Amino acid sequence: MAQTDIETAADPDHLTEVLPEAPGPWQRTDENGGIVEYRIAGGDGVCAAAKLLIRPDVLGEHAARIDRKQGCKNAGTDRFENLDALVETVNTELEHAPADGS
Repeated sequence: MAQTDIETAADPDHLTEVLPEAPGPWQRTDENGGIVEYRIAGGDGVCAAAKLLIRPDVLGEHAARIDRKQGCKNAGTDRFENLDALVETVNTELEHAPADGS
């Protein structure tokens, strides 16, 4: 089991503050602990057409991570050592995702 590394993880409140509002078809949800979810609702009512889940990387050596989903399938995870790169990537993902999440 990985050791919890709170020292390198992004401050949850700051992480929530630096991330952008949800554009277009995206909905943003902020959870306790700095977890921010962006999603485009899916047509089946169960899975999101597209979802980004951003959170501090408390179990790793990075500041934060993005977990991606398309439909009910995982579509990858990226970890970031600094929040500038994270925010740039989130903005790019939100701007370039099709309106229906496909």
